[in-house]
Amino acid sequence: MEKEEKVVVILLCMAFLSLTIVYATFYSGGIGGEVKEFNEYSLPGEAVRFEGEIISKRFTYTGNHLLMNVDYGSGVVPLFVPSGNGANDINSRINENDRVIISGTVGEYQGEIQVVIQSSNGVVASSN
Repeated sequence: MEKEEKVVVILLCMAFLSLTIVYATFYSGGIGGEVKEFNEYSLPGEAVRFEGEIISKRFTYTGNHLLMNVDYGSGVVPLFVPSGNGANDINSRINENDRVIISGTVGEYQGEIQVVIQSSNGVVASSN
């Protein structure tokens, strides 16, 4: 391998490592990221957890994403479950009026706060 080729390989490895660190820090809740209780002051990007009651659910017209509204005691928050993050599984397990525990990431859609579910275990039935 020529000297220039070795330099390119090293630079590519460094770029990959840098991107991995940035992703782990900023997009996955940080390394050892703190999960906060959701409230009206929660900010986009925060990992949150809360308990509430499903008041409505439906699939989007395109993309087969699941949309739900949850009454968490202080108001109603929309949930967005991308089709690739377990939308069908959650839909089959959870019904309207079920009490659930939500774990997700605060997001924003058209200026409104929502909670984005990252996996099918982000919505589980509460034991209460």
